[in-house]
Amino acid sequence: MKISIGILAHNEEAYIGATIASLLAQSVCADATIAKEIVVVANGCADRTASAAEAALQPAAALANCEIRIRNVDEAGKANAWNLFVHQESAADADYLVLLDADIDFASPDVIARLIGHLAANPAVDIAPDQPVKKFSGRGGVLQPVIRALQKSGGDDDHALSGQLYAARAGRIRAVSMPTGIVVEDGFLRAMILTRNFSESEATARILRAPGARHFYKPYETFGDIYRYERRQALGTAINRFLYDEFRRWRAAGVDVADEIRRRNDGERGWVEAIIEEGARQSGLIAIPRNYMLRRLRRRDNWTPKRALKAPLVLASVIYDLAIAIDASRQLRKRGGRWDTIRAAK
Repeated sequence: MKISIGILAHNEEAYIGATIASLLAQSVCADATIAKEIVVVANGCADRTASAAEAALQPAAALANCEIRIRNVDEAGKANAWNLFVHQESAADADYLVLLDADIDFASPDVIARLIGHLAANPAVDIAPDQPVKKFSGRGGVLQPVIRALQKSGGDDDHALSGQLYAARAGRIRAVSMPTGIVVEDGFLRAMILTRNFSESEATARILRAPGARHFYKPYETFGDIYRYERRQALGTAINRFLYDEFRRWRAAGVDVADEIRRRNDGERGWVEAIIEEGARQSGLIAIPRNYMLRRLRRRDNWTPKRALKAPLVLASVIYDLAIAIDASRQLRKRGGRWDTIRAAK
């Protein structure tokens, strides 16, 4: 068995050392019977991310059956870094790919082993995510319950996909290519995997969370940061929806979606921007998909007797989401195909 581990990093000098230390403590890294490689793709960094990663990876030289390398690329963007790792930098003979962000912390030494074991035991599963766990600093004070409520979504179930950490079958994930520059990469990957690149009906069983596997990450803890993040997620969700509609038209015309994405990424500048501009033009007052705006209402655990007292917070959060959706839709109509400003909308 061979595992290729990719760390996608943009300006993570302050955190990547701790993430790599946590990674090197994983049981698969110490297992000499498992061939593995660790690849850091530092994309568009204006800090010392690459050199910090190189220093943190020095202990990996003592690991058996392990290769390490760092790829430093000028173009920022997680989708571009993802394409580079999945299609160029990961070993061609890898059985499994593990992708992680550069600012997480594994909850236990067996997280990656659980992800890979979950895939091995479930042939129908293409991607095994773990459970992301927010690690609040406590700085929110009396407002912390509100801050936490604002960061609860409706997609946190066993078939959800967090781009912060997951393992995948190499063959299945390499069937996917991402349009360079999209904003919500994990949502895009989820849609492509569940529909086999929009060639089949959605099958949620292809993504299934691995039991007992968790990682920690730092959530946003100010209202300004949360608002900018949520608005960016709403923008990305709308952009993905525009792309999905275009993909269905491609399929109806007999065009292979993954092949067409690769072709356009390589030789047709501005193709994503053109789809965004047309989608924004055709949208009504609110371009954000309704199921995204109302995701908190769809969470069944928000309406259990145990959480009855939190109902006002949930309803306030829904109103907050509607305000974000209107703001994000306004930005889409205003910016249209000016992709550089949309991508920077944080």
